[in-house]
Amino acid sequence: KNSFTSFLYGESKWRSTVEKREDCIDYLNGEISSYISRIMTYEKNERGGELFSAYFTITGNIERIADHAMNICGYSSILEKKKIQLSQEAQEEIIAMQDICEKLMEILLQDDDEALNDLRKVPSIEQKIDDMTETYRGNMLRRIKAGLCSEEGCILYSEMLTDFERIGDHALNISEQLLAIYQAR
Repeated sequence: KNSFTSFLYGESKWRSTVEKREDCIDYLNGEISSYISRIMTYEKNERGGELFSAYFTITGNIERIADHAMNICGYSSILEKKKIQLSQEAQEEIIAMQDICEKLMEILLQDDDEALNDLRKVPSIEQKIDDMTETYRGNMLRRIKAGLCSEEGCILYSEMLTDFERIGDHALNISEQLLAIYQAR
């Protein structure tokens, strides 16, 4: 959330919050991955090995989402430094991206009776992210041709769209692993 807000309003003040969270996630990913690696050498049960593998995949994808969030936030520094303004249409698209990413994160963090049903919705949400990315790239190209945005702004926006699309991919990976874990219970 803070990354999109930072990009949207060109406020790098959110950067330290995002950096701290990303550093924490990097640390936890390293510790959890090391622990899982050690445990897996002793795991003789095939199902136990599958579960540990799923957790390993989940932690790696969480770390990658944090990296993409850090990228998005980092673009805000450039926007702020170069005083790049985004069009109203681009701002609305960023708000839509933020909304769908927040929805995805809520689903992935859910741990209640609805979690299993909601996790099954992630593939369609990820497809929506892919569709939004394609549409927004087309909109960006139209704005470039109409002279409604700067080249630098378009480059940053394009990079952000790539990060957005990859967040969806990692969320899909996490949901697949969580579904496997839930179904194994």
